[in-house]
Amino acid sequence: MLRRIISGTIQSGSMLLVVASVAVAGTHSPDLDRLQATDNVQVIVHRSGNSTPDYSGHQITKIATLPTGDDLCSGAVANVLAVSGLSTVSHITVNHSVQGTGSAKPVYDFMPQAVQPTSPIAKFPNFGQGVGVGVALIDSGVTPNADLAGSIVHSETFVNGEDSKDYYGHGTHLAGLIVGKGVNSFSGYKGNIIHGVAPGAKIINLKVLDKTGTSDDATVIKAIEWAINHRAAWNIKVINLSLGRPVFESWKTDPLAREVEKAWLAGITVVVAAGNAGRDNTVGTQGYGTIASPANHPLVLTVGAMNTESTKSRTDDLMTTYSSKGPSLLDHVVKPDLVAPGNRLWSVLSTSKPFLAAQTGAVLISSQGDDDNAPQYIELSGTSGAAAVTSAAAATLLGSEGSLTPDQVKARLMKTADKSLDRTSTVISGFTVTNDIFTVGAGYLNLDTALSKKGDPKYTIPAGTYAASPAAVIRGTQNGRLVIGLDSTVWGSSTVWGSSTVWGSLVNGDSTVWGSSTVWGSVIDAASTVWGSSTVWGSSTVWGSSTVWGSSSEPGALSTVWGSSTVWGSSTVWGSSTVWGSSTVWGSILGGDPDTGDNGNSGN
Repeated sequence: MLRRIISGTIQSGSMLLVVASVAVAGTHSPDLDRLQATDNVQVIVHRSGNSTPDYSGHQITKIATLPTGDDLCSGAVANVLAVSGLSTVSHITVNHSVQGTGSAKPVYDFMPQAVQPTSPIAKFPNFGQGVGVGVALIDSGVTPNADLAGSIVHSETFVNGEDSKDYYGHGTHLAGLIVGKGVNSFSGYKGNIIHGVAPGAKIINLKVLDKTGTSDDATVIKAIEWAINHRAAWNIKVINLSLGRPVFESWKTDPLAREVEKAWLAGITVVVAAGNAGRDNTVGTQGYGTIASPANHPLVLTVGAMNTESTKSRTDDLMTTYSSKGPSLLDHVVKPDLVAPGNRLWSVLSTSKPFLAAQTGAVLISSQGDDDNAPQYIELSGTSGAAAVTSAAAATLLGSEGSLTPDQVKARLMKTADKSLDRTSTVISGFTVTNDIFTVGAGYLNLDTALSKKGDPKYTIPAGTYAASPAAVIRGTQNGRLVIGLDSTVWGSSTVWGSSTVWGSLVNGDSTVWGSSTVWGSVIDAASTVWGSSTVWGSSTVWGSSTVWGSSSEPGALSTVWGSSTVWGSSTVWGSSTVWGSSTVWGSILGGDPDTGDNGNSGN
């Protein structure tokens, strides 16, 4: 059943219902204003109610009506802008290109052991995890092999001219991370069985990315709508979106964001990759403000990528340099929500001659010690893999507690995420990484802990409450520094976050999202956690003593103080201009981050 949010507007699913006594003109995405008037562009037109815009009178061609009721159209920018002014139009957005958030001396990643550090059988596929749960994998398709046998229960393609197989090499890799059985690695891989986290789950393969890894908003929206409409038939409880694009407008009007919201409110946990733009310093933000869409939506579970350092232990794991950082552009939503293994992950190689496997630097993995064997696996890096790992964790949790709502799943995984990541800055290949709230979110995914809290009311938020990620807001200045506070009112009073609940000092330490009393998990004095001058936060940034996010309207003990010479200038993260560089949101991470420890992979 769809739930309705009561806030400043009336909502049904993802469609905003405009209540007014007089007709008003529509709006349009700001990026349309930056195009030439004569440029031809595809757009998504969100109608005002049940009205029908006059396209022909404005030389606009209607291509199709999307399952959402929106129209896919094309025409000159000048004509599109004219149509956006009609009272029959609510909002017009460019039909943006969407891409997958992954890339292409192998050393095994030990991802399953990283996700379940206390499980004695984590190295083996656990067929009891995720049983009965359908995961809609909206990606580049899946080409089944022995590792995925019986796990792909339905396939649809939304790509013109291509069947549902994987000619890019992205979707099959993700499917292996979620449900891989490890059959092809039972021998010949030094005792390592390359398997997924939830082999008992089922994949519903919805192909939207073509053989080059490209799609567009309209195609992805069609697939999400299909998943919503068929959720009962295939028990779809999770949607994995390891794809995205730069943010061009608020999540409130972005059609891709509206669609993931609709899926979430229909009872589907939507897991989205944060993006791979953490290295982008084009406008001096050190990669901050680069969360992709639709990962910027407050409801969805947004995931960044960790590096397991190719070891079994989590103690040496590091945050990756390329994982996109918050807050989100324009709306300043605190993202990512958590981080999970995503660097140099081994998983199933598509046998459909995939594009990624042919690229320079691609790592194809054969039975070790026998290079004559055909490779069965491929090593890829990115927040794509981290999202897939988290989707598998969500499926496992739902397999154990089938009545959990998407918000309860999100809150449980955030609350139980490890918050013991080292807060000192780390330099990796010339890039500085600091494990702050906009980089690692609530912490490092720990599925064992999440499963162990079944039935514990401290870790299960009440049904009907929302785990929408809060927005970061500037509260003012204090001693020459900006003070950043929390705004959790985007979803109204039914949201779970607030200084007196999960975020604040009134909650038992081990049940908070960000740790006991502070974001970092231990009670400390205000002056004892100081970020060094090598970070973007300035030379004397101090975390507050009670909580990172204050709810008070004035700077004080419950607020977080950032340096004044930071990324938070009016023309970057907080302003209306874009932070995306020419290298695009996805960057060039074919090899991922190097391992820094002595595990046989140092410096690679």
